[in-house]
Amino acid sequence: MSSATPLLFEIEDKYEIQEITSNSYIQELIKHVSGYKNGFIRVNPSGFVFITETEKYLERLRKFEVRDDDTWICTFPKCGTTWTQEMVWCLMNDLDFKTSKTIDLDERMIFIDHIAILDDFISVNFPDTIQQAADMPSPRIIKTHLPFDLLPDQIRMRKKTPKIVHVFRNSRDVCVSHYHHWKILKGFNGGFEMWSRLFLEGYGGYYSPFWKHVESFYLSQYKNIMFVKYEDMKKDMKISIEAMCGFLECKSYTDDEKTLLQQHLSFKNFKQSPTLNKQTHVKICENVGYSNQDEGAVFVRKGIVGDWVNYFSDELSEKFQEKDAELSRCTGLVIESQLSNSSL
Repeated sequence: MSSATPLLFEIEDKYEIQEITSNSYIQELIKHVSGYKNGFIRVNPSGFVFITETEKYLERLRKFEVRDDDTWICTFPKCGTTWTQEMVWCLMNDLDFKTSKTIDLDERMIFIDHIAILDDFISVNFPDTIQQAADMPSPRIIKTHLPFDLLPDQIRMRKKTPKIVHVFRNSRDVCVSHYHHWKILKGFNGGFEMWSRLFLEGYGGYYSPFWKHVESFYLSQYKNIMFVKYEDMKKDMKISIEAMCGFLECKSYTDDEKTLLQQHLSFKNFKQSPTLNKQTHVKICENVGYSNQDEGAVFVRKGIVGDWVNYFSDELSEKFQEKDAELSRCTGLVIESQLSNSSL
């Protein structure tokens, strides 16, 4: 790494795996989910939580061959990933709505670390998503939930500089959305009070802790990155589309074309579209007995800002805001403390 690009942290050449299955929070989580009975690990020194099965994929992810013309969409789960994926894909593919409506989003771009977060008995019959990403023709769009610390070495060491789109969403809405995600895909049955405590303490499923995950990107000093806020996209999609166009350096679109894209990205369309709503994945989880369907299993649930008010006590909200304030002080990220309800 060139001395002309100083970093705020030391890039680690190795990582250590810490077995944390005996941790009381992890025991609580395992007791209330349908899978992941092989336990959990922490990847140090970064400190992120994963299932035990993830370990055998970390080196392949680390050594993955990156291309300069890649676009990586990087998020903590439930931050507006699918929404952003579809926006980026459409902008980079001449608003090809016909293909979007006929080919599943997960086929048009690969969730590279998907294979690394599956139980062994599922992954044995699951596509090797790392190899799938390697085989994609350029320019590739790659989705990941990995923190910056665990992205491929070529990105972290600046040997390759693909575009990165990072999406942030307020912690309280993420917690609520992630809770429902783990209910329908992992069978979590411990209730929201338990989930919020696990989330707050950094054990709300793999890729945790949330705040450290966000911090890893904001402190990365990576230059070719666009920071996006879910709430800003909700507030003014047209401005968000224009900003994304500029970052991606794709063709210019007319106002009418941008309006068509806005309509395509609407919550109603996502809810109804079989290529976007991930109901096939939900069905797979149902078939292996993972889904907790007390309210009906849907991946695209509400798509609103401020749903947390229906779940959080004042005391819990204050605890999350304390974490948010700490993240803001550390990164300079401006986080709105009060967020109103609005539909997608």
